[in-house]
Amino acid sequence: MKLKSFILLIIFSIFLPLTAISEKPLDLDQVLAKYYEAIGGLEKWQGLNTMVMTGTMKSAEQTMPITASYERPAKCRIEFNIKDTMMAQVYGGHFGWQLNPLSGNPDPSPMSQGRTRYLRDTCGIESSLIDYKKKGYQVKLLGKEKIDGKEAYKINLKYPSRNIETYYIDTKTFLITRTLGIYNMDGNEIRTTTNFYDYKDTDGYVVPYKLIIKIHGAPSSENLNIDKFAFNPKIDSTMFDFPKDKIMKMQNKQDIKKPKK
Repeated sequence: MKLKSFILLIIFSIFLPLTAISEKPLDLDQVLAKYYEAIGGLEKWQGLNTMVMTGTMKSAEQTMPITASYERPAKCRIEFNIKDTMMAQVYGGHFGWQLNPLSGNPDPSPMSQGRTRYLRDTCGIESSLIDYKKKGYQVKLLGKEKIDGKEAYKINLKYPSRNIETYYIDTKTFLITRTLGIYNMDGNEIRTTTNFYDYKDTDGYVVPYKLIIKIHGAPSSENLNIDKFAFNPKIDSTMFDFPKDKIMKMQNKQDIKKPKK
């Protein structure tokens, strides 16, 4: 009996240190390393130069087709159709611009500084958590929190623009389940909550095919259902450029407004 107890004591003494090691909290770099692995690998995402996503966005009672095109390092063009009219929001690497014929202006027009900063921060081809140091973002691990009953690592990211995002990474899958955003839109604070669902491995990239986006204060959520991802497709890079003839027209208008010396 004593021998059996002694053997059990030895077994427990062997496994207890292993248990203690496994329960040691992960630091930021360890959490992000597991996150990178879960989404397909850091090198794979770093080697991604273009991406096109197509799907549908349901907002209130309206469903609209949407196409989002991305090009490294930080160019994006989001097109959607409303009432058979094509709309677009674009960031070409320097400033944001839009096509919004329903506003009464059929021509491309520059976005405000606040909206440009928002697009610049959020339209990267990859997650903002990838190579965040090179991008100049401040990132901190804030511990753990339960999201819909599941434990998640809570990571705070601050852009140079002072826009802030909080990421929740599931402690088991190491995939992002939710993000919270706080964005300054020309003096107005916009808060968003985005939930990510239906992750699938597509050509080695693990990506969510369903997003539910809630803008705080809005009457309803927006549901984005993605039908297809294309990785490294050939795209026309000029789609991100603001039309040169429109730039000339704006410059001419500004020259006319300047007082004569």
